[in-house]
Amino acid sequence: MVQGKPGDGLPRGEFLLIRLLLIPLVRTFFTWQIAFWLFKREARIIISLLEKLREEERLQQVVIDKTFAIEDHSRQFSLNMVIEHLCITGRKVMEVITALSQEREYSEIVTIAGVKPFANRSGTLDDFKAFIDEYKTFFNDLPKHHSKMTKSHPWFYSFNNFDWNSFMYMHTFIHRRQIQAIIAALKEQR
Repeated sequence: MVQGKPGDGLPRGEFLLIRLLLIPLVRTFFTWQIAFWLFKREARIIISLLEKLREEERLQQVVIDKTFAIEDHSRQFSLNMVIEHLCITGRKVMEVITALSQEREYSEIVTIAGVKPFANRSGTLDDFKAFIDEYKTFFNDLPKHHSKMTKSHPWFYSFNNFDWNSFMYMHTFIHRRQIQAIIAALKEQR
């Protein structure tokens, strides 16, 4: 049974692995272009996986096993709910990166609960494709400097604009794995 509520967080071991190892590795070895290329790659994989399914399948909620970096509350999502979350989060991150790139404070409080899907609804794949196009244009127009201004991630560090761009890849990668787990669970139910 799925436990918890939105924003409860990750198990301590996962949290520490991400905070103490993965984020520092990304900060050391990624460039703007590497993070963007990896983000686009993950988006292409997600789209190809979801295009193979009927809308009814994308709407079906299933409970998946514990998946790395997915909080317990989110283990009962449908594919469309995951996609809506990616769109909500991605557009919020674009706002954050815009402010930080202009060395402005982003004063809105960002919470995990605030970027959860609103409903299990149809049409999210088209919205995701539109968001990916928006992000590509946004990224190409973005000045590629490292901002001094930062914005705290709800669970981790205070990120500058470069860190938030890298986060877009990591976040999409994590949820691509969730999508694959949901698809596997759907196949088991057939």
